[in-house]
Amino acid sequence: MALRVALIFFVPVEMTSDASWYFNRAVGIASGGGYSEAGYPTAYWPVGYPGFLGILFYLFGQNLLVGQIANLVMAALSFFLQLELTRRIFRSEAAARLGVLLLTLYPNHVAYTSFILTEVYFTFLLLLGVYLYITRSRWLWIWVCGIIFGLAALTKPQAVFLPGLLVLFHVFSAERKDRLRQHLIKGFAIYLAMAMVLVPWAVRNTMIFGELVLISTNGGATLLTGNHPTASGGYEENDPLVAQRNFSVQDQVESDRRAKKLATDWIRENPVRFVELIPLKIWHLWSRNGEAEWAYQAGYRYYEQYSGAFRTMRWINQIFYALLLVGSFAAAFLLIRHPDKVAWPWVLVGYCLMIYLTLISVVFSGQPRFHFPAMPWAIMYAAWAAVMITVNQTRERYDAYVSRTSDF
Repeated sequence: MALRVALIFFVPVEMTSDASWYFNRAVGIASGGGYSEAGYPTAYWPVGYPGFLGILFYLFGQNLLVGQIANLVMAALSFFLQLELTRRIFRSEAAARLGVLLLTLYPNHVAYTSFILTEVYFTFLLLLGVYLYITRSRWLWIWVCGIIFGLAALTKPQAVFLPGLLVLFHVFSAERKDRLRQHLIKGFAIYLAMAMVLVPWAVRNTMIFGELVLISTNGGATLLTGNHPTASGGYEENDPLVAQRNFSVQDQVESDRRAKKLATDWIRENPVRFVELIPLKIWHLWSRNGEAEWAYQAGYRYYEQYSGAFRTMRWINQIFYALLLVGSFAAAFLLIRHPDKVAWPWVLVGYCLMIYLTLISVVFSGQPRFHFPAMPWAIMYAAWAAVMITVNQTRERYDAYVSRTSDF
């Protein structure tokens, strides 16, 4: 925690771009202006995170530090959630402790604590939701689990499918029909609780915009910025086709509709190029890490003075990240060799999340920050792989020693 506290207080950074947008929307909510931009009600980005911040700002003051302390608390809770999930899924105290150590030292995760962005909040909600689903069976906790996943979906709509995946894991692993029925009822209750969170927001949007808007009005824009004539796999908005959506806050629903049509028409007319972009999108999603440096480059007043230190840390982080990915791939092979060492099917949750995030990026665009929610799971896999390899090597050395001494 000291690393994150030191960064918040000794490397102060101004919020820019998305972080500035979230901060200003939260201030508007706390001030009684609702979720609005330039005086107009908005749903351009999902309300989950600005709404959460707005409540905190209303209670504790409209201060950047309030949001950063909230990130600090959620980071701390994420440590304990990862610790318990690793213990239960990988059945290894050594892997659990090593995993938490790796997460605490992970530079990109440390840096995000300073930013008013969705990543820390959304990752915490996912870990908490999965933890409650796996470890709690009483009805009260099932409803709480549904509310947590509802808040996650209100932050990033793609989270709406994750509880269904967990239910499927339970259904396919159930041996008795009565337990199968129990798991299905549990899944229904979770989605009912999610609806209690999501439906009021959809009603608000429908009343304001005059047509059904479930969560946000940026789906078409997100699709268009990844699929256009000059697209190269990442998020790019400097293209004449993207400009044709003519976005304005007052006309955001129609603008989103225009963007969606422009994107789908381009994909329909350029199917080969769309397919060619798929590996580029995956590359943009997973190849790089340490994107937090961009926020310091834009918002830290002494960045140029210490640019060498920032670039060095960026490279250290990239190496750290690459080793985590290698470790998570190694864990997949070890799982095949040692299936009895872990809890099935829950050990697959992280890999399914990685695949799911990849599929979303294949359709839209690849951005490094999109894999942020999967990193605690990648760390769990890498930590378990490191422990298993170490244990196996130790056992082999011990067996060789026993063999030599017995021969002697």
